[in-house]
Amino acid sequence: MGELSTQIIPDIHSHDPEIHPLHLTPFDELPNKKQVWPNKPNSREEGLGRLVLLTPDVVASAAASCIRSGRRVNLGWELNKLEIANFGRLPCKHEIVGLLDGAAFDDIYTFNPQQSSQWDGLRHFSQPTPTEDDPKKRLFYGGVTKQEIMDSTNDRIGIQCWAKEGICGRGVLLDYVAYAERRGIEYSTFSDHAIPLSILLEIAQEENLTFRRGDILFVRIGVTKEWDTRMTTEDKNAYATTKTPQHAGVEGTEEMLRWLWDSGFAAVAGDAISFEVYPPKKSYPRGEGESEVEGRFLHEYMLAGWGMPIGELFDLEALSEMCAREGRWEFFVASAPFNMPGGVSSPPNCIAIF
Repeated sequence: MGELSTQIIPDIHSHDPEIHPLHLTPFDELPNKKQVWPNKPNSREEGLGRLVLLTPDVVASAAASCIRSGRRVNLGWELNKLEIANFGRLPCKHEIVGLLDGAAFDDIYTFNPQQSSQWDGLRHFSQPTPTEDDPKKRLFYGGVTKQEIMDSTNDRIGIQCWAKEGICGRGVLLDYVAYAERRGIEYSTFSDHAIPLSILLEIAQEENLTFRRGDILFVRIGVTKEWDTRMTTEDKNAYATTKTPQHAGVEGTEEMLRWLWDSGFAAVAGDAISFEVYPPKKSYPRGEGESEVEGRFLHEYMLAGWGMPIGELFDLEALSEMCAREGRWEFFVASAPFNMPGGVSSPPNCIAIF
């Protein structure tokens, strides 16, 4: 695995004056791997989090190298999916209302962005920061407290920070579904099926992908495909009502975190419900005779620790087909999150351009 890692992970040590040096520091040299909070409260850079890696030069280079055929693919699943969801989330409600005696119409949407394709914003998930006075204390990115999140006059690290510049750059797809089909690997995306780093690196090698700083990583695991083509209404209701839901995803390990950081990804996304395996595992098995690897909760590191957007429930089916058609697994990404001050999450409004 070491040889593969060296082959596809780029050198990110060169300094860019627009980026705080901590964002370019190797994972193993970070003073606090779980709290990369280098910017001033309420600053543009704090609000962007890891998206500071998407500098104008990085975005311009991505557009120049990735946009060739002009073909375009939407990465947003239908807004009314998951029509039956877990965690007590309510499905999207869409009303059409008439104006001027039917001469015109408006529509009214009531929905939870977490129900379908969404970016998890920096207000979505915190990390434990226990103290003697408060052993249950948790903080969001930059040290933001739950009291700040609940204060309607405070929009610090809200989704509007991403909306102002968009999430634009080079996207890369690691197509685990296609990999598993070639190798006869059978699994349900509504299980604790975990994808280790070694497999992601193998897929990258097969796709001839070399990662660059500022890339937006997509991992296709197959949730939307299974939901739309294999699951019955009974299956969906069973998932919605279980108190112990399981979601397939990438392994939550320190080696995964090290790779995600050192590869210089600005954001990650997938068609999985939680991107990483859920619930988080205490450990992951390795080969015969090898010790198990300790588990990590990626959300606590990536969102609350690094300010890295996590996209979930993206529809990657047409993207997979287009990548195969074009014979390349890189493309330009243009995503416009909602410009909602203090927003927690947003539909991605995301297009891949080839």
